[in-house]
Order: sequence, then C-alpha cells, then structure tokens
Amino acid sequence: MLLKFACPSCGRHISATRAQIGVTVRCPNCNAAVAVPKTSTLPPPPPAPLVRFACPSCGQHISATCAQIGITAPCPTCNTAVTVPKISTLPPPPSAPLKTKFRKKERYETTVILIDDSAVPTTTRKLKKWTDDFTDARNWVIRQLHAFRGDRYFAGIFDHKERRSVFKEKGR
Repeated sequence: MLLKFACPSCGRHISATRAQIGVTVRCPNCNAAVAVPKTSTLPPPPPAPLVRFACPSCGQHISATCAQIGITAPCPTCNTAVTVPKISTLPPPPSAPLKTKFRKKERYETTVILIDDSAVPTTTRKLKKWTDDFTDARNWVIRQLHAFRGDRYFAGIFDHKERRSVFKEKGR
C-alpha cells in the first residue's frame, strides 16, 4: 500500500511505499528533500462513481460500481436477473440537506460600543458577549469600560427571556 503526502515546499502530491517510511526522498517537482511520513497525510481518493438504474421487473432502484458494468445478478427485491448498464438511467440521489449549526442563544446579550475621540477620525469598537449569568454579564461590561481610556461609550445588557434591556449605561 502506498503512502500519499504533499511536498512541504511546492505542495506536489508524492507517493512512497511503507518500506520508505522515515527515508528522505527528493520531490520530483522541486527537488526538495522530503522525509516520508509514517502515515498518509492526504485524504483518500473519492469513492468511485456509481451507476444507478432500476430493475425492469419491479422498479427497485439499484446502484453498482463502474467495475460491475455488464455483470448480471439477481434483483435484491424480486430476484429477476438484472444486468448492470453502461450508464446510469436514474438521476443522482438528492444531496442531504445542509444541517446548519445554530449557536444556542444564551439569555443575556452584552454589548459595549467604545468611541475613541483621540483617534482622527473618530473610531468605534463594538464588543459583544453572550452569557446565561447576569452577574457575569455585568462584570464583563465593567471590565471593558475600565480598560477603555475614553469617556464616550454605550454599554447595555439585553435579557432575551424578558425581551427588554436590563442594563444601560452611556458616557457623555
């Protein structure tokens, strides 16, 4: 079995045998010295495409690899002899719907907008933090404001459970 890895200098894919593990080889593209790793570092090749067709007797959808083209075998449903065609006669299966990961919305959304007057033009920084602990949210706001040297800012804590602001502070 071959090990597959990329040259660290040029990125060219290189193959080596297991007997070459630890040996330094030359990249065929850039001639850089490359040590053969213990395991493959490149992802395996994608699976071979499938030929998709239906049983002429019962309509059962069947998939076969390209290597099985021309082979006759019984249908898994009705046992009728079916020969794998050269090309797919069915459309590809629909792709699985994308699963979006939603971040759990914590109860308190803490926002601090810092306005720096000393910079020209005036710059602002918006900092946000989410937490389920009001004390943690309040302490975070206080720490952010103490670290800020200016006197123009807006700080607020919004309670998503109560749907209202529970803390507002504005400087100048």
